[in-house]
Amino acid sequence: MLVKPKFKQKSFLILLAVPVIIITSILVVLGSLHSVRKVTDNADQLVTLQIPELRTISELQSVLNRQLIILHGYYATTDAPDAFEEKRLDESFKSNLKTLVDIGQHAADGKLLVSYVENYKKSAENFHNEMQKGRGRDWDILREHLAEASAYAQQANTELTDWNQKVRNRLAQGSSQTQKEVENLNKIQITFNIAMVLVAGLLLIIIYFRMRDQGKLFHSAHFEPLTDLPNRRSLQLWSERLVDQHNSTNPFYVAWLTLDRLGLISGTYGHIQGDALINKFSRSLEKILDYCQVDIYLFSIGSSNWVMVIKDAEDDNLIKQIIAQIEKLTSKPFNLEERDYNISCSIGISKTLTHEKDIQVLLRNADMARRSVLDDGGNNHRFYEPEMTDSAEKLLSVENDLRNALEKEEFELYYQPKLSKQGEQILSAEALIRWHSNGKIISPGIFIPVAEKTGLVNPIGDWVLRQACTQWVEWQRAGYAVPSVAVNISAQQFQLKSFINTVKAVVAETGIPPEKLELEITEEAASARPDLVVSVMDDLKEIGVSLAIDDFGTGYSSLAYLKRFPIDVIKIDRAFISQLHISEQDRAIAKLIIEMSHQLGFKVVAEGVENHEQLQILQSMDCDLLQGFFFSRPLKVADYLDYLSEMASKH
Repeated sequence: MLVKPKFKQKSFLILLAVPVIIITSILVVLGSLHSVRKVTDNADQLVTLQIPELRTISELQSVLNRQLIILHGYYATTDAPDAFEEKRLDESFKSNLKTLVDIGQHAADGKLLVSYVENYKKSAENFHNEMQKGRGRDWDILREHLAEASAYAQQANTELTDWNQKVRNRLAQGSSQTQKEVENLNKIQITFNIAMVLVAGLLLIIIYFRMRDQGKLFHSAHFEPLTDLPNRRSLQLWSERLVDQHNSTNPFYVAWLTLDRLGLISGTYGHIQGDALINKFSRSLEKILDYCQVDIYLFSIGSSNWVMVIKDAEDDNLIKQIIAQIEKLTSKPFNLEERDYNISCSIGISKTLTHEKDIQVLLRNADMARRSVLDDGGNNHRFYEPEMTDSAEKLLSVENDLRNALEKEEFELYYQPKLSKQGEQILSAEALIRWHSNGKIISPGIFIPVAEKTGLVNPIGDWVLRQACTQWVEWQRAGYAVPSVAVNISAQQFQLKSFINTVKAVVAETGIPPEKLELEITEEAASARPDLVVSVMDDLKEIGVSLAIDDFGTGYSSLAYLKRFPIDVIKIDRAFISQLHISEQDRAIAKLIIEMSHQLGFKVVAEGVENHEQLQILQSMDCDLLQGFFFSRPLKVADYLDYLSEMASKH
């Protein structure tokens, strides 16, 4: 069943009792101040040692009490005390305390008093530091510091009062007149205390109204306003205690749930509708969990994220049943204001191991499993596996190294030739990036996906474009005939508003003739936003560069858009070439692509040619250009020049 976590506030009566006790103690001490001072004046000629001691005690009590009044006023009004007055009181406080300890009559009492005073000052300082946080201050913590400071002040005052009493006893023995004055002036103390009770009553009224507001603040701090479920802070405070107290042999589960496509719904129909959908889903989720056979604690930790903490489930089957009920809930449209909304959810689940009871680790693992589901398209659930952490750590490691690769000049371009259909003439060179990291060559299949996820593919792509163009110009100046150079362009790079200007700048700065530069865009990238692709391609054609659709046949390009693309070349994906000599279907597809491309006026490149049989079939289909290991692997610059020379010597 669904269990609502309970978060206890400190009892209101207890909180009221604390300031009452503090104020009462202040009144008692302040009431003796005037009396002690007058006794000191009358007995000054009779006693030479006790009177300075008594005066110092009085001054110390006065300063301590005034500091407490300031501290309580600070709490009640939140107005910081005057810095000059606070400094003056502090200096007086230190001076009198030193005088009292230096008298040396009661060394043990002096040490005890010093410890109480130091503890009081630390609590007061902690109180002041918390108050300085402004709206971010925590009133529970403030009250704790205030209570501590008052308690230490009470102990110090008690010690001073006892000390005071000892002195007065000695004075009584030395002067009966002094004793009488003390008794008379105690009456004045009572009158003074009555006045202070009125002040304390006023402070209590202020505290009452302050604490009434604290209830509302406490709720807003611990509950998510949209769903009225415990929030992330509550999850942290409560679940740690639950995990620590979990002694059952049954696993302890944490499930992280996210509504898919909520951003699209909110962006399309408005955030009010999105919030209403969240609220309705949350209520439906609570109803499902309320009928479960185990205790489940539900938290709302964001606009479309929930965390379920499940204890004492016997095995994974029960959790799978709960997840199945949730997925069944999202399989049906949610109706709001006569409109149906189709939603789905992605769920990641983690559970305790015999050595693992850290709630943060459980949350991280559940989140990692959830992200794994999202990466695969969402609308599913998955249990955490240690391999996910290894994969994430490897990804972060690659990302960290990749961010410094350009600066460290760890990238290098290899070039793979594209040959005529007879295989006798080099017509182009495709630039392919390689990464040398820590003495190893990292496969593009590993670091390119990381670069795309992190946005690093854009600066890397710009470097490849500039480097390839620069290399082509250097070949021409050195007398090597390379008709053109081809560069792969990522989908992210292609969709940048600055991409056109980048190509213009590279062409102008390197001096490469635009018609000698071929940009290859994958079919998937071209079909993602066809109207935008056509516009960008038109701008590139104005520059004069050639355009190619790479990996053709693996995406979902519409022929209606394909005929609108101002492209020059179609590259047949290697998936259709690798089985060309043994698969009739692949031969039929390849032939269809070649014939269609020729009808549309495109040249065709077959990539991945690896044997003579494939070559002969492609030649019979009149394929324009050939590329693959049968002719050459991607080569370093020096090796590519050797290949050029070798081909020139043969023909």
